[in-house]
Amino acid sequence: MIDETLDYQWRKVKNGKTFLAIVNLEISKNDNQNEIIEEYTGEGWIGMGHFASIPAKDEPGKARFSDWRKAVLRGLELIFSEIETKWTVKVKKVEGLLITDTNPTIIGYVTILAFCKQTNIELDSDLIKKIEDFVFNSWEDKNHEKTPNFVTLQYDL
Repeated sequence: MIDETLDYQWRKVKNGKTFLAIVNLEISKNDNQNEIIEEYTGEGWIGMGHFASIPAKDEPGKARFSDWRKAVLRGLELIFSEIETKWTVKVKKVEGLLITDTNPTIIGYVTILAFCKQTNIELDSDLIKKIEDFVFNSWEDKNHEKTPNFVTLQYDL
């Protein structure tokens, strides 16, 4: 069961381009190590105009969400590199609008924002600004087809 009160939604329009994602994380402190548990329960892609959500596993012949999954992990990777406290993060839900409003960079960024809001962790404002600029350029040069690296603010090919 997903606690909908943990949904974190980020929606922006900049330079005529839309940016949207919803991320639901359950976060608790961990005494030993950072741990990420992927518990996706989404339905995948339903149809144009409907939110797509990461399913428990991709099915052959249907839209794949491996790039969104990687982006969530990359967002958490950045967080873990910036803090010393150890956490267990259960990723329950990631939703967006395929092709039009949501891409992997947006997913990773909203994961970062959702984590920070829920844990009351504040990242350096200059770092957030750089990441947000990176996100706002994510529809350029086919970057929406690439995996973001939030530590280096570059894309993996």
